[in-house]
Amino acid sequence: MDYDNIVRLTSQAMLLCLMVSLPAVLVAALVGLLVSFVQAITSLQDQAISQGAKLIAVVITLVVAAPWGASMVLGFAQQAVQAALQ
Repeated sequence: MDYDNIVRLTSQAMLLCLMVSLPAVLVAALVGLLVSFVQAITSLQDQAISQGAKLIAVVITLVVAAPWGASMVLGFAQQAVQAALQ
């Protein structure tokens, strides 16, 4: 495996990490923003509401996005093994 393949695989791995984690991060940010907005309107300042809502939303997102993320990681792993064997 030469230097160019290592650099290419490393950049693809970082991009893959970003793509696989993006759905959970976006959902957590959007739910946190929405819950904070509702709490500001209703004058509720309980942190457990925000954390609980984010936890439930992220778990649902991970369950829904897990097959897609697993297929992306599997495809990258196969590509990395093929590049290593050449």
